[in-house]
Amino acid sequence: MDKASRQKHMARFAPYALFLILVCIFLWRPIFTGQALLPGDYLAQMSPWNSIVKPSTPTPQWNPLQWDSIAQFYPWRVFYARSMHSGHLPLWNPHQFCGTPFMANGQSAVLYPGNLLFLIFSPITAFTVFAALHLFLAAAFTYALMRELKCGALGGIVAAICYAFSAFMVLWLELPTFISVAVYLPLTLLLINRSVDRRSIFYAMLAGGTLALAFLAGHFQIAFYVALAATMWWVWKIAVLWRAEGQLYAAVHGVAPFVVFIIIAALIAAPQVITSQELAANSHRVREVTPEGYARFIANAVQPYRLITAFVPDFFGNPSRNTYFLGSAADYMEYGLYIGILPLMLALMALGRIRKRPYIGFFALLSLFAILSAVGTIVNAPFYYLIPGFSALGGPNRVLILYFLAIGVLAGFGIEYFTEHCNEQINWRGKSIALGKLASLVVFVVIAVLFAVTNTIAVGFVQKISSQSFPSALGLGGNVFVAFLLVSLLLLLARSGGRLGRTVFACTAVALIAADLFAFGINYNPICDRSKVYPNTPLTKKLQSIAKNSRIAPINSHWSLYKTPDTILPPNAAMVYGLYDVQGYDSLFTREYQKNLALIEDIDPSPPENGNMLLVRQLTPDLGNIAGIVLTREPVLELPGGWTSLGVVNSVHLYRTTKFRSLKSEPSRVTFEPFTFRLGLFLMLIGVAALCGVGVHRLLRYNHHQR
Repeated sequence: MDKASRQKHMARFAPYALFLILVCIFLWRPIFTGQALLPGDYLAQMSPWNSIVKPSTPTPQWNPLQWDSIAQFYPWRVFYARSMHSGHLPLWNPHQFCGTPFMANGQSAVLYPGNLLFLIFSPITAFTVFAALHLFLAAAFTYALMRELKCGALGGIVAAICYAFSAFMVLWLELPTFISVAVYLPLTLLLINRSVDRRSIFYAMLAGGTLALAFLAGHFQIAFYVALAATMWWVWKIAVLWRAEGQLYAAVHGVAPFVVFIIIAALIAAPQVITSQELAANSHRVREVTPEGYARFIANAVQPYRLITAFVPDFFGNPSRNTYFLGSAADYMEYGLYIGILPLMLALMALGRIRKRPYIGFFALLSLFAILSAVGTIVNAPFYYLIPGFSALGGPNRVLILYFLAIGVLAGFGIEYFTEHCNEQINWRGKSIALGKLASLVVFVVIAVLFAVTNTIAVGFVQKISSQSFPSALGLGGNVFVAFLLVSLLLLLARSGGRLGRTVFACTAVALIAADLFAFGINYNPICDRSKVYPNTPLTKKLQSIAKNSRIAPINSHWSLYKTPDTILPPNAAMVYGLYDVQGYDSLFTREYQKNLALIEDIDPSPPENGNMLLVRQLTPDLGNIAGIVLTREPVLELPGGWTSLGVVNSVHLYRTTKFRSLKSEPSRVTFEPFTFRLGLFLMLIGVAALCGVGVHRLLRYNHHQR
């Protein structure tokens, strides 16, 4: 290989090396110190772990959504790894709720290939590797999308950094299903674009496969938004094709691949989608579609006073610094809007190129749609009333994933447009002025005005709900906003004035964007010493020795959204120790189980603070019928008598339960009847076989032409 070829080869892979370096810097603590990318300090404040480990000082602010990473995902991934290592696919989970479907709950993501990492590494290490891999893939796929859309390397790098380190990816980083779905959004759009532009059925099939991976990855709401963006992109591409080539041509080369795309996505995702749909139909999330329900759905949208966080993310405080003061710290994650200051300026600049770059128009509309949906406008109504299961979602705010990708893409096009045309001279009121200077000043004013408006709304809201005086954003982290805004303006003016060369400007802009996003998110996700992640305690060792196949019932009378709950062995914790628990934490637990437990306790076992959780909330005489051991924060109390499966619903083709014999005898098996899984697996094999068959045929034909 000659020198020119080596340089070209290095330039091709340099962006990916940059993304890898940035990911390692962002996650340097868990990667290089071996700490756990998990909020173990929450466990250190609960029983029985607080008897042997102590939380860090000061104790972390309670964030019920971050709690999910160690309360749901860690136990589930541990159970998944144990089951797979023992040689069977975990369709059923015997450790929660007296038994419950496991694969069908979706977020267990049993069929997602990325979870094979949990079979290679220890669970704690796997969480770090999983997060690092998906941050890298988010950047790599976004960069590849930009290059596919004929954007230069600089624009691709900017878009990739913006999306990979945006608020959505950073704030949800410790919840693996969120980020593992999000990475397939840019890749799916890339393959759709290639399918239409190259008139290729094969790329349409690949796009269907990546969309299927988004559903297999585990979070159906985010996957729905990926599918929605993909559909909008298909419609856009077909419309462009129709306009350029005519109706018949568009039907053959646009609509036909779209149909193939849908079929392949449906086939490959079938075993997860079908079983999850069946479980969801029998779960507590079944809700009637009503105007009142729609009002509750919209109430969880991004409120106007939260728009200030697009400029000052810590306006209402930051949970990682124990300063968040506006409701639950979970809201910081749900409503995060930050993607950096310079990217917003560049995204506005991209609009000046909208006629010459039609892709800019699509992503501008996509960002507008995402914002209108996230803030709760009427655009949500068709989805709520017409899409089955949409009414069970908590709110529209997670559509912001589309906003972040769209702004990242626009920022990439914007910086390419600026670097190419910033020195062009235009006539402004009889004077010659550089286009770059004018554009820089215009976007500076627009951002400043938007900041002023949102700041006024936010300050007014806080003063309305608080009796104390409240300073403006300039006293609450706004100085960081002003600093990045001014530095961004100076950088743009220096380039348009000819004081910075293209290379220096490009490197400085990339460094500034990375510094801005890292300053926002690098310390947000909590880490802990590995010893704080479900350590063995005297109580857990005793339970493992005496409980065996019997159920335990920790008594936890309440939960909390605002402070770390005072609990003993919270739901799902028993899974880690191989114990069997009456309580549990799952977004798709069966409503019949909830009803039967409510009859025994004479109180709703699902606390109002967390509708996905079932607690044993009080000690009752009938509790001995379902639990062999009852736990309070006092010493272990053993109850006599047998226990049963509590009459979990006998759903068609889903699962059935049998009564257990006495506490001391071996229980009869819980039988799982996975007809829907077998059907879905059969459909998946058809989809994979079709994709592989077309791929092999394409490869053979390519080799033939090469000869």
